Amino acid sequence: MPDLLQYVGSGSYYARIKLHGKTIRRSLEVHKCQGALTRACAKLGIARITHHDLRHLFATRCIESGVDIPTVARWLGHKDGGALAMKVYGHLRNQHSQEMAKKVKF
Repeated sequence: MPDLLQYVGSGSYYARIKLHGKTIRRSLEVHKCQGALTRACAKLGIARITHHDLRHLFATRCIESGVDIPTVARWLGHKDGGALAMKVYGHLRNQHSQEMAKKVKF
């Protein structure tokens, strides 16, 4: 996943998308994406969400699905081996483990 999105500075990213065997590069500007999200939320009459909220949702769902924290950290572009992700998301692993333990019948 790290290859799919590359930060290039000034709030811009390059996305690499494979389509029909060809790799396409597209520039994504965070403020334009945020503007689209804000307008969509307003049209739906829901609370505003940000790209950061979506990033957090992605990481949370990955961890709850069993992806290990160091891998999620790499996907998020962290360079610390998962230390920050462990601080932020470590409790999810414990909560998920306890929920799964409740399913075990003896």
